Amino acid sequence: MSLSNSSVFLLKEGSADSYTSRPSDSDLSLEEDKEASRREAERQAQLQLDRAKTKPVAFAVKTNVSYCGALDEDCPVQGAAINFETKEFLHIKEVVNEDKAAVLLQKYNNDWWIGRLVKEGADITFIPSPVKLEAMRIKQEQKAAQRKAGNASSGGWRSTPPSAAKQKQKQTEHMPPYDVVPSMRPVVLVGPSLKGYEVTDMMQKALFDFLKHRFDGRISITRVTADLSLAKKSVINKKPIMERCNTRYSIAEVQSEIERIFELAKSLQLVVLDADTINHPAQLLKTSLAPIIVYVKVSSPKVLQRLIKSRGKSQSKHLNVQMMAGDKLAQCPPEMFDVILDENQLEDACEHLAEYLDFYWRATHYPGSAPVYPLVEQNAATPPSANSSQQFSETQELIE
Repeated sequence: MSLSNSSVFLLKEGSADSYTSRPSDSDLSLEEDKEASRREAERQAQLQLDRAKTKPVAFAVKTNVSYCGALDEDCPVQGAAINFETKEFLHIKEVVNEDKAAVLLQKYNNDWWIGRLVKEGADITFIPSPVKLEAMRIKQEQKAAQRKAGNASSGGWRSTPPSAAKQKQKQTEHMPPYDVVPSMRPVVLVGPSLKGYEVTDMMQKALFDFLKHRFDGRISITRVTADLSLAKKSVINKKPIMERCNTRYSIAEVQSEIERIFELAKSLQLVVLDADTINHPAQLLKTSLAPIIVYVKVSSPKVLQRLIKSRGKSQSKHLNVQMMAGDKLAQCPPEMFDVILDENQLEDACEHLAEYLDFYWRATHYPGSAPVYPLVEQNAATPPSANSSQQFSETQELIE
């Protein structure tokens, strides 16, 4: 049985289509080369991630945005990207492009850092750089604009009032994804009233004495006389900006103190600031210090008043200003403080603060890596010194 001419043509056409749809040997080879390069790049990235575990912390940042690494397919090692929310802290171990061996990671050089979330048990991961986060933000805004344009053309879009739109743009215009902060957040005590007066100085000194002994070998307590509230936040690769105002503290002095605090924090020791001019958490909100604010609280205004009067006439004549300062602190929402010490007993307050700082220590020190300073055994609680207990005795009696 013979085939018609049209049947032969269809057979030939089908054969040609079948032949051209099969990949050539060169195409297969190219795909294999790409896959091999991808695997090698991921292997090198994993090696770099492993090496970073023993490297020191280069710097730290506070996040102004949230990020979910599970949704990011561009990570050098799949599944090794970080997750974080806003107002969390990251330790940056390494910027990827600083490692000359990572030639195959060149496409990720500007996009990824290596580090970890400051949280107990958090592992070393890839962290998106500000460049990458900015690119993601722009892409999201473009998509949102396209959707709005589509809604507008279909008649279902309502424009935002111009004033509201401008206000929203102003709020987000200059917000970087990260703020550079000290590698260890400095601890700052405020309350129960004003520093420079006996009641506040006495109670805070008792806590300083306790911390000095409890965390011996792991802590640096330093006095700061400059007005730290004059230093504004710094962003990546920029120094803090100083407020211009009439003050007895020179700009150079404030700048020097900020740099000194950052330098102290590099050791990953606990840093405690005995800051003469800081009496309210709002004073440090605009700075780059991101401090741990500890509120030494006397819950009853009557008790605070009796405490001030018990220190003699020299303190009583400044009663009003001290009571006003105590009232301002009492009006603050609890979220403005990291720790509130409202215990009646000095020992209880000390243990409360020590528990918080022990937890923070574990969060900031990656397990398995050699600490800059060796850990001190803390099997038994270190009691406050005899002098500290004596200084606090009057307070305890009044509160009880």
